[in-house]
Amino acid sequence: GRLPNVQNLNLEKANIQYDEKKGILINDVAQSTSNPNVYAVGDCVANVPRLTHMSGEMAKVVVQNALFDDTWKVSSLVVPACMYTEPEYATVGKVKFTSPEEEEVDVYTTTLEHNDRAILDGDTNQGMVKIYCAKGTDTIVGCTIVAPRAGEMINEVSLAMKYGIGLGQVGRNIHCYPTTGEAIMMCGLQFINARWKRLD
Repeated sequence: GRLPNVQNLNLEKANIQYDEKKGILINDVAQSTSNPNVYAVGDCVANVPRLTHMSGEMAKVVVQNALFDDTWKVSSLVVPACMYTEPEYATVGKVKFTSPEEEEVDVYTTTLEHNDRAILDGDTNQGMVKIYCAKGTDTIVGCTIVAPRAGEMINEVSLAMKYGIGLGQVGRNIHCYPTTGEAIMMCGLQFINARWKRLD
């Protein structure tokens, strides 16, 4: 892991509180908790993901809040992460559960085994999409993707989570064919199909 390098900055003279292991303490608009005239972003900040794209997004928050008197909140950010392995591993939201039953989530999973793009690329043994929804709803609370280009695929789910787009709506969105991203749509179709009435 990474540690913030803040000990030798003489932050005490500027009345900026920090934790040596976690970093600078900020409020929800990225201001120092002890000196509201100072904003902090990135890996030197306590309790935020240490990801390059998180630092970039926090910089946008600070510019908006410091220069344009906005109140954009750090807590409003939906932050995906990706490990660039082969295949890639990407996540967003809550993806660790003691068990789906105890955590009250429904899980929708699609493998790449029958995904035509994965078949064309020879990637059928390397992947799946798993989307977690609040129990009995299509409210997405998390997602795990293991696939080539998982880092690109996770963005659709991040956007859905940020703007409250349900998994059923994702399933009804037209996806280009053939694409690996159709696996996300297939999870949405699983949600829709699970609610079909039986024809007896």
